[in-house]
Amino acid sequence: MPQSLRVPSDCLDANAVQDLMSDSLDPAARADAFRHLDACADCREVIGVLAREQVQTSAEEAHRRQQATARSAPTGLSSTAIALPDLPGPSGASLQMAKIEEQARLGRYQLIGKLGSGAMGVVYRASDIDLDRDVALKLLKRPDASLTDRLVREARAMAKVSHPNVVGVFDVGIVDGKTYIAMELVEGQSLRTWQTGTKRTIPEIIEAYVAAGRGLAAAHAAGIIHRDFKPDNALVSADGRIRVTDFGLAAAAVTTTGAKGGDAITDVDLTASGSVLGTPAYMAPEQFTGGNIDPRTDQFNYCVALYEALYGHRPFPGKTFEELGDSVCDGKVRPPNGANVSAALRKILLRGLSVRPGDRFPTMDALLVELGRDRARPWRWAALASTGIAIALGLGVVADWAVRDRVERQIHDAFQVTGQQVDNTVDLLQRKFVVASNVAYLQPQIKDVSSHYDASDFGLGNAEDDRNLLVELREILRSADWESWTRDIGSSRLAIADRNGRLLYTSMNPDVWDIDLTGLPIMKRLLALERDQPTSQVLRADAEVFTRSKMLGAGVTGGLWMMFARGLVTQKKLGAVYMQFSPADELLRGIRRDEETTLLALAAPDGTYVSPNDEMPRSLVEETLAEHAASGGERLIHDVRAGGVPYQVQVVAIYDSPADSADAKEPRTPIANVVMARRLASTLSGLFPGARIVFLALAAVALALALATADRARRLTGGARDPRPERAPRSDGRASSGPRG
Repeated sequence: MPQSLRVPSDCLDANAVQDLMSDSLDPAARADAFRHLDACADCREVIGVLAREQVQTSAEEAHRRQQATARSAPTGLSSTAIALPDLPGPSGASLQMAKIEEQARLGRYQLIGKLGSGAMGVVYRASDIDLDRDVALKLLKRPDASLTDRLVREARAMAKVSHPNVVGVFDVGIVDGKTYIAMELVEGQSLRTWQTGTKRTIPEIIEAYVAAGRGLAAAHAAGIIHRDFKPDNALVSADGRIRVTDFGLAAAAVTTTGAKGGDAITDVDLTASGSVLGTPAYMAPEQFTGGNIDPRTDQFNYCVALYEALYGHRPFPGKTFEELGDSVCDGKVRPPNGANVSAALRKILLRGLSVRPGDRFPTMDALLVELGRDRARPWRWAALASTGIAIALGLGVVADWAVRDRVERQIHDAFQVTGQQVDNTVDLLQRKFVVASNVAYLQPQIKDVSSHYDASDFGLGNAEDDRNLLVELREILRSADWESWTRDIGSSRLAIADRNGRLLYTSMNPDVWDIDLTGLPIMKRLLALERDQPTSQVLRADAEVFTRSKMLGAGVTGGLWMMFARGLVTQKKLGAVYMQFSPADELLRGIRRDEETTLLALAAPDGTYVSPNDEMPRSLVEETLAEHAASGGERLIHDVRAGGVPYQVQVVAIYDSPADSADAKEPRTPIANVVMARRLASTLSGLFPGARIVFLALAAVALALALATADRARRLTGGARDPRPERAPRSDGRASSGPRG
């Protein structure tokens, strides 16, 4: 397709000159070209030389066509085709092509429309009538026997190349002196338009050029050298696939014998002013000096084009053909211009641009492998980084398991010891109470209480006399030296009640008496059993019986208390009840533990709890009791979280009587729970809920990413190895501009 002039201030390149001469530039580009010609004498001289050559070519071609017409009628075109006269000026070839378009038929091909035009020919969209498919049909402008023979040989060789990155050649032939090539039709744009029309990233450019390089490598494997690889000779289809075209055609079509005995490009012969146009900018040193041309020449052309795509300018400076040739042959590559091209990639390009072919890569495949390795470098680093992350996360989880296992064993051991301490402490308090109650039974004051009966219960005396006797008992109890004989058992908080559950005395508040205690569960149990059974209970200090009577003392308003009670049985009847009281936190303070790591709390059945120095948060107690209830009350270790902090917890039940009480004829009843907790902040669980699962998932993701990036790096490092199986070009392909001349 016509190509716009992007930088009018530069001299016109070969494609722009060709499009201008064939009148195929769009209006904007045409205006830019004329403005440039107004200011550039060099380009005006080039246009003049090209115009004179085109006039001469058109005249020679018209003469040959007249001779051919005189010998025989045309066999390929319609019978109305006529030979063109020798037309003056640069329009002769154009008129001849226009005449072909009017006939709209060339052999078995039906012309549909013009796709593009170049110095060597015109490309049409055509329909292959015999095979019912669309093709790109290229007609050469300059008939020449030697050129046609070489072109046919090249086309036939290319027809044998079946590769996804090569434009397929379907047919080549001559009809009425016109040489044509039928090629795969590709809808899209040239590689140059693709890389300049939109800002492309370096990976995108490398990927596109590696694909083009695969096409060159496939041609080399078939013994074909392109000779003129440049961005204009590669097509980018609508699906993004890159196809290389014009293998050997452009170079073969325009070469003449140079002054040095080698090949010189006809475009160069146009440079009477010394300006360098088009193809010479991509030529290898051996093309300038007439040396041997081999696949390494294509490698040089390829690296020039890739360098230009990456850096935005070509590697070798030079305004004139001589200057450019000197720069190329001397290996004077421009310094980097700040483009974000890695040193490794630049090193690959410089090797491909070596002056001596032997210093370049041995094959195109080798060059593509190196480009693949360079492309794969970020993926390899990503694979290594992902692998490192996966290993770190995996080791972290494994280490956490090991640490967690060790911490759990430590916590288990600590809970086992602390739980045993709780059992022992409670058991010791209960045993001390049993000893104290045995001593109390020996006191005459207790015996007096035990032997007292209300006479009114038997129909004797009256209630007033009974109350007077109770007053006497109370005074006897108050006058006793309870402190001296309870000193040895460690408690002076005691109370005594009669057989009817009436409080007669309490050392905590001696002024309080005649309080009905039958509402207490512990008292109901003793009165119902009427046995010498020690028992205990945990009570709230704000219980109604305590707040109403103030028997615990005027200053006691909160907390939990442990109440121990035992009945004095005479003649198989309950005669008196001996009681002791202890603050619950005294029980906890009596438990030996590591206060910095093990937290304790004692909780009543209703959830009320006390903790030394309020060390255990309420939420932790509540969560622990809920887990304990859900497990059926078993002594298990649970994981709970309170305030965002993970803990391991265990509950130890406190029972109403010693474990091996000889008098215990009823099953023991739990009266409270001691909650033990230890923090798990040293493990992953200390970060957030489900941290271990999250870390395992992240490790799996990192491992998957490492495998994916490693596979990507492996495939990129494959270089010329096409990941897709080779296949023939689509026979019904769509065409774009077609190959340029």
